[in-house]
Amino acid sequence: MAGITVDIRYLDVVNWQQDTGCSFNLTDDIDVWRISLEANLHLIPRFLPILEPDEIERASRYYQEKDRNRFAISRAVLRVILGRYINQPARDIRFGIGLNKKPFLANFDKPINYNISHSDKWALIAVSKKPIGVDTEKIDPVFAYADILPDHFNKEETNYIEQNQSHRRFCLLWTRKEATTKLTGQGLDERLKAIPSLNHKHLIANNIINSSKDIALASFELDAGNLATVAYEADNDSELKFWDINLTSI
Repeated sequence: MAGITVDIRYLDVVNWQQDTGCSFNLTDDIDVWRISLEANLHLIPRFLPILEPDEIERASRYYQEKDRNRFAISRAVLRVILGRYINQPARDIRFGIGLNKKPFLANFDKPINYNISHSDKWALIAVSKKPIGVDTEKIDPVFAYADILPDHFNKEETNYIEQNQSHRRFCLLWTRKEATTKLTGQGLDERLKAIPSLNHKHLIANNIINSSKDIALASFELDAGNLATVAYEADNDSELKFWDINLTSI
């Protein structure tokens, strides 16, 4: 059976740059965007006209106001960022659902891949010409993760989680598994346990993650309480770039 490598690493230092330094050119590099949800609450009145009616309706389904706001901000900023790459107004972006329910831009015919995740105080958006997946999670010190371990983590991963800083380690490994499934579009299914998540270069059967190409994962802190992972097709020429966006001009 054919195999692929999954190269997993943790970034101790991440250099977040201002968006003025971004070329907004679509390449094999991976642009990772960090958005503070709390810092941009006051901009919601500007964001709402950008959204489609179905996006506003989806936001309204959330019971808590903070979750409604989180969704609305994330969707609006996604539109703003993608609009800069394809040189279209944010409100004109049209989304579609493709293979494995992966979203795509319905009114843009050039290769562009994006993925979004939000949790707690942050939203994270990754953009590239190549397939990508991203996940961010809040470290919850009271989350009862023990019942999840047997079905979703192998013995080595379980030992790693239970050794020290258990909630942080659980969160870290979970973001890696979820970012991988978002890269491939396969979803969280029974194969989650077989998806590697420890720092290492792993060799696995390519049917485990529904991919014929080697992949790489990079994990990092958004702050002391939130972790994130970006997954992408491995390429020696690809570079991860990290950006903060200034939304005050919207």
